[in-house]
Amino acid sequence: MNLLTVCLVICLITVAGYIWGKYSLGTVACMSMILFLITGCITPQEALGNLSNSNVVLVLSMFVVSAGFKRTQAVKIIGRSVSAMAKGSMIKVMLGFTIASILAATFMGGAAAAFCIMAPLVTATCEELKIHPSKVIFSVGLVCIAACGILPMGGGLSMYAEVNGYIAANDYAQYQLGVMDMFKGRFPSLLTLALYTTFVGFRFSPDQPVTDTKSGEEFAVKSNRPPLAPFQEKCGYVIFFLVTVALLFNAPINRMLTHVGLASLASWEIVLIGAFLMVLTGVLSSKEAFAALPMDLGFLIAGSLCMGTALANTGGGEIIGGAIAGVADQLKNPYLVGAVFYLVPFLLTQVMQNRTVMAIFQPIAILACKSMGVSCVGPAILVAAACCTAFMTPMATASIPMIMEVGGYNVQTQLKQSIIPAIFLSAVNIFWVMTVFPL
Repeated sequence: MNLLTVCLVICLITVAGYIWGKYSLGTVACMSMILFLITGCITPQEALGNLSNSNVVLVLSMFVVSAGFKRTQAVKIIGRSVSAMAKGSMIKVMLGFTIASILAATFMGGAAAAFCIMAPLVTATCEELKIHPSKVIFSVGLVCIAACGILPMGGGLSMYAEVNGYIAANDYAQYQLGVMDMFKGRFPSLLTLALYTTFVGFRFSPDQPVTDTKSGEEFAVKSNRPPLAPFQEKCGYVIFFLVTVALLFNAPINRMLTHVGLASLASWEIVLIGAFLMVLTGVLSSKEAFAALPMDLGFLIAGSLCMGTALANTGGGEIIGGAIAGVADQLKNPYLVGAVFYLVPFLLTQVMQNRTVMAIFQPIAILACKSMGVSCVGPAILVAAACCTAFMTPMATASIPMIMEVGGYNVQTQLKQSIIPAIFLSAVNIFWVMTVFPL
């Protein structure tokens, strides 16, 4: 049995373990990591690297920052304000959540950071509305993920530059993207996403959690706790505000720090410092801070990263990509070509890191178009869109385990909620992009 076959068997066992539900997701992910390690699919260095991955540190630290913010009275005030403005209308509530999530995803450029900011505000509002976060948290998380890289600012500009880099590297620079092309190609999917989450998505979410939400409860307002002292109350506001601003304006702040000779700060460093300050200033006790850390979630993210690493190491992505390029070359209908270059990366991104899938499929799409003598702009945009829209499985992105924890979803519930938006976004992306940017 070759290494690729071994890797695929372990992947199947892991997915089956997630679906079975006998053991926690973190336990299954840890088992998966050990199997990949002892079979040689990943190296010890890669396993340790995934355990200490910046996404793991960012997510765990943000739970502490959010727990500190939830100890203040601000979230109650925000929740009451949103509830009063909505006047009991779920559509108005979801419209507000959707717009805020789009802005967070746009300026932060990453789904995990955007969701971490939105989660405490959403759960506070849910408490005022007397509903469980399970009813709305999937829709909020979906927007945080699928809205990244669309508007022509922040992450959108980075995505535009990255795709052009792939095109230039493969010597097909006559078909470079314009600065607004990513927005032109993906805006209808953003509109579809906003309409879905505002009017439809919450209707398919469970009224109550279907699994344990221990770590998600850290986002909930604990009314039996005594109010913070005035100093700690102010510290909770200031720390959360500064962390949010630093995440939103990470790039310009880093340029300023570099200009004055100081080291730049990564997103995970900002959040880790914020978590430490929540304890140092007394907003949270050490016990409360450690109780807020969802370690099961951390192992799930690390295990998912190991699965993506194993698939990349054993050549699974390249084999699939090569087969797809051959199929695309034989197709005559441009919409079918677009469907191939969207659907395969979209599905593969559910079990692999999106950057890995991008690195595999962008060159394949560009070279396939080059061999056919046609424009690669449409397929390149579709590959980018597919790689940025992973929300169906806990292996898809670091945001999904967080969404499942806060919402109390199991794998089946997560998948069930994902099917309809996956169909809508796929259809809109393929049809629109291949119409606006024909081969």
